Amino acid sequence: MNKKTLLDSIVRNPKIPSPAGVALQVLDHASRPDCSIDKLSDLIVVDPALSVKILQMVNSAVFGLSRPATSIQRAVAILGIKSARSLVLSLSLPQMYKKSAPTEDMKTYWLRSVGGAIVARDLAKRMKIREPDDDMALALLRDIGAIILQQCMPAEYQKVAARPAEELLWDQCRWEEHYCGIDHAEVSAALLMEWHFPADASQAVRSHHDPEAGIYTSPASKDRAYALQFATMASQLLVTPEQATLYDKMRAIGQAKFDMSEKEMVAFLEPLSDRIKQFAAVMQVDVGRVDDYQTVLARASEELMYLTVSSNLDQQRTHEQKNQAETEAKKWREEALVDPLTKAYNRRYFLSRLREVFGVENTTRSRIGILFLDLDGFKILNDKFGHRFGDQVLIDVASSLRENVRPKDVVARFGGDEFCVLFEVVDEEGCRIVADRIWKAINSLTIRLDGQEGKVGVSIGALLVCPGETTIAGETLLETADQAMYRAKQSGKNRVHFLTWPLQSEVA
Repeated sequence: MNKKTLLDSIVRNPKIPSPAGVALQVLDHASRPDCSIDKLSDLIVVDPALSVKILQMVNSAVFGLSRPATSIQRAVAILGIKSARSLVLSLSLPQMYKKSAPTEDMKTYWLRSVGGAIVARDLAKRMKIREPDDDMALALLRDIGAIILQQCMPAEYQKVAARPAEELLWDQCRWEEHYCGIDHAEVSAALLMEWHFPADASQAVRSHHDPEAGIYTSPASKDRAYALQFATMASQLLVTPEQATLYDKMRAIGQAKFDMSEKEMVAFLEPLSDRIKQFAAVMQVDVGRVDDYQTVLARASEELMYLTVSSNLDQQRTHEQKNQAETEAKKWREEALVDPLTKAYNRRYFLSRLREVFGVENTTRSRIGILFLDLDGFKILNDKFGHRFGDQVLIDVASSLRENVRPKDVVARFGGDEFCVLFEVVDEEGCRIVADRIWKAINSLTIRLDGQEGKVGVSIGALLVCPGETTIAGETLLETADQAMYRAKQSGKNRVHFLTWPLQSEVA
């Protein structure tokens, strides 16, 4: 099942809850060009419980009005149509999931959701470039896809939940895609589209875990994705304040994207704990204990300082042991093993790693993926724009390859416009995922130099093999991957030809 079909089946799964009654009518009406405050107010007052929550929310410290709103019409007039729509959906969310029983601890889920919503709202107010209540709703809904995946694919998601907490902190989406075929951010974004949110809002939610890799229709959508990423990290600190690296990354994003120094970031977050508690009370969700941000940030800062001091001590000890011979040896290794143009490993190093991995003494049962890549259209660009542009193509492709594999995986320029990748993988599905991700990444590249630009495709031969199950030499296996690449060329180019050992082939 391809990803689009899978996503459609999830979004339209009758098991998943959806806004009911008044909330659904409000979402539908607010998306119409002729929507009016009076009509929206008339719809909301039909639901007394929702009306009370809206008045409580609008009159709370979260909004900080100088005069309280005493009627729904007054509240909607203050909010505006878009913000009223967002608030109605936000306040209806707990009821939608009242009967659900996801495996995730719901207190933790609601703390991250409500905490992120308040951080995102105040960040939008600080930046003065968007409707704060829209950002609040998006932050509240940004990870709803995780709950949906747990309900629709419980067995698969149990495997995701079983991964170590440190892995899920940074790679939750990757593991969801590995086991479920899709990640929760994509599901959340699709639901927002179903609920009549604009496309740019959906784009921000889809990419909030990795804003730089997202696809957007406007710069504002990318800015919102970074705001949601910042809000996600800030709310996660309430759950795991000991995560010093999380604090460090959040501090870097605050400085780079929102022009906040560390001191300004602390001052921004400190007042928000009370608002998180108030918002949770109005929504009637249990978020458990909410520590003051002052305490949370102080603990995270102490952990970061401890790591920094420890790292500095280690560096000092290491520095005392270094000598000129080590420096020369390092220089020799770099020159001998790295391609000077692309900074990828060279052919010599790649072949040596193959011999090591597939040596006769290696009886490991782990599986190894070998990719052999040949660029499609490279010669045309090289002839058309010159060798400097051709060099830039190779540099950009090598950079893309490194960005789409793990640090321990081996990326090498084998020669000309040919590249190889060597990586450890869990199973056949994992190998296919890596090959497909690399194929998509290279096809999405636009190479630019001196006002000229161009694109290339790539034919990939992919081979999955277990070193402990074969006595075939590594070079021979590489030749097999090379042959698979030529099969991809013969089948029309710019595609993946996949092999497993013993040989069974398939073109993707």
